[in-house]
Amino acid sequence: MKKLIAIAAVPALFLVACSSADQTATNEADSPAAPQVDEGNGTLDHPDFLRKVADPTNYKVTREPAEHRGSSVLSTCGSTDDSVYVNDYTGNLGVSTAYVNAHKNPVGAMESSASDASSAKYCSGTLIANDLFLTASHCIDSSTVANDYIAFNYERAKGSTTVLTQTHVKITAIVEDGLGGLDYAIVRLQGSPGTTFGTTPANATEVAAGGTLAIIQHPARLPKKIEAGTKTGNSGDYHTYGNIDTQGGSSGSGILNASGQVVGVHTNGGCTSSGGTNSGVRMSRIAAASNIL
Repeated sequence: MKKLIAIAAVPALFLVACSSADQTATNEADSPAAPQVDEGNGTLDHPDFLRKVADPTNYKVTREPAEHRGSSVLSTCGSTDDSVYVNDYTGNLGVSTAYVNAHKNPVGAMESSASDASSAKYCSGTLIANDLFLTASHCIDSSTVANDYIAFNYERAKGSTTVLTQTHVKITAIVEDGLGGLDYAIVRLQGSPGTTFGTTPANATEVAAGGTLAIIQHPARLPKKIEAGTKTGNSGDYHTYGNIDTQGGSSGSGILNASGQVVGVHTNGGCTSSGGTNSGVRMSRIAAASNIL
């Protein structure tokens, strides 16, 4: 069994679910016609998360965009990165433009200072309540509360390289971190940014193999991008997907189902030009461990 990392002592909380999708796709739950593919038993833990589990007291986030740092494992599936800046998206990746417009605002970039500079950005995540932000555990360390922020509206204007005005919100507490030995974390933000940017509900219902998944993310410290594709299957605690491109900086992004609900947290690159899959922790596993979700 994996080691339990840490949780801050907090009162009971309730998940706020608002910001509905502008489309009518239904959840793609398991069914006899579309069985889950189980490829393994929890072998996909991110190297940084393994460092954290091994020595949580001394763990420091590598605040630079690199999946599987120091290895040759990439995260672009195939020869081309198909991700698109959200405001330039035309609906060609399998989800509609209305879907992206409905679900992009709660997505934020974690940053090491309240700065508009791309160099400050290092991970991604999603507002799941007015003051709660879901991300990856390996994006959190002992200096997160003292130093770090979330940047919202870090996007390019449509048809332009101009970056829109960002809002920087202070991280005030680590609410959950690595419960159940899972690479996820929930942090509390100052104020109530969800009332401005909306929130995304979580759904622990499993998406079937072949079902639609989308990731709205900040890859490689870039302004917000959309990538979508299909689920390959399950590998232990993880969803796997072989046609959804990510990069360093995408860690912590919510994995969305066809209805725009968070069904997982993206954590790992694993795709190469010739195969492989990227992956993220399944919400069904997170919900079983969490006191909030």
